[in-house]
Amino acid sequence: MDLRFLKTLVAVAEQGSFADAANAVGLSPSAVSMQMRSLEGYLAAEIFDRAHRPPVLNQTGLALLPTARQLVALHDSLQDVAASVGEYTGRLRLGVIPTALSSFVPAVLAGLTAVHPLVEVQVITGMNTSLFQLLKNSELDAAIIGKPPRLPANLCWNAIADEPICVLARSDLPEDDFKTLLRTYPYIKLVRGAWQLRLIDEQLAKLSIAPRTVMQLDSIEAVALMTYHGLGVSIVPRRTVEPLLNFPLKWVPFGAPPLRRSLGLVYHFGSAKLQLVEALREQIERTCKEPLPRPDGRGRLDPA
Repeated sequence: MDLRFLKTLVAVAEQGSFADAANAVGLSPSAVSMQMRSLEGYLAAEIFDRAHRPPVLNQTGLALLPTARQLVALHDSLQDVAASVGEYTGRLRLGVIPTALSSFVPAVLAGLTAVHPLVEVQVITGMNTSLFQLLKNSELDAAIIGKPPRLPANLCWNAIADEPICVLARSDLPEDDFKTLLRTYPYIKLVRGAWQLRLIDEQLAKLSIAPRTVMQLDSIEAVALMTYHGLGVSIVPRRTVEPLLNFPLKWVPFGAPPLRRSLGLVYHFGSAKLQLVEALREQIERTCKEPLPRPDGRGRLDPA
C-alpha cells in the first residue's frame, strides 16, 4: 500500500470533499478518486458512501481514520528522528486554546520560526477538553491548555501562567465586592472552557449566587466589549502574560477563596517530536518571562 493514499484519505476527511482534498495534496480530483479506489481495493472494503454527493466516509472509513492519522504522523516523524544533534526540523502539531492564541502564542511562534526556520508548526485551535483528547490520542504533539483535572502518567505538564478568575465590570461602577456586582448587574456568561465553567458554576452554587444571565458569548474579547459598553458584568480569567484589551475595566477576584486557572504546555514523555517540543518550551520561557505591561490607571466612564 502506498502511504500517500493514507495521506490523501486524511486530507479528504479534513477537507470534506475529493475536490478540496485534491487542492490540499496537490493532485487532481480524478487522481484522488483513483487513490481512494485503490485503497479500498487493498483493504478489500468500501470506505466511502458514494450515494452522497460529494462522497463521505462510511462507518468503516471513520473507524480506519484514527489509525491512518497515526501512520501518517509516524511517517512524518521519521525526519525528526533522523535529524542530527542540534538540528531542528520537521512538523509540530500544536493545540492552542483561543485565549492563548489571541495573546502570547503568536509572539512565541514568531520567535520559534526565527530561531529554527526549518520547523513547521501546525496550529489546531479548540477548547481544553477537545485538545486534551486529541493529545491523548496522539493526534497532537503538544498543547497549550488549562491544566486538566487529572493528568495521565505518560503526559508532562509545564506551567506557563497562573491566572486569577475575576468578575469583570466597568471601572466606574461603585461596587468593589464580587458578590454585590453579580447580584446587582446583568450577567454576561462566557460559555467557553468546560473545566473553567464547572469551577465557576460550582462556586456560584456554593455562594448561593444566581446571576441574571442576559447574554452568552464564547470570546473574552467580546465579553470585554459588552462589559465596557455597560451591558453587564462577567466572570473571566485575567491574563497575566498579556493584557486583554486597553479598556478602563475593573477586575475583582472571584470566589471564596479566589479561583485561579493554570495555563501550561502539555506533551507526551518520549515523543518522537520531543526535540521540537523542547524548542517550543524554551521559546515560551523566553517570550513569557515578563508579563507585558498593563495600561496605567483604570480610567472613568460616564454613567449609563
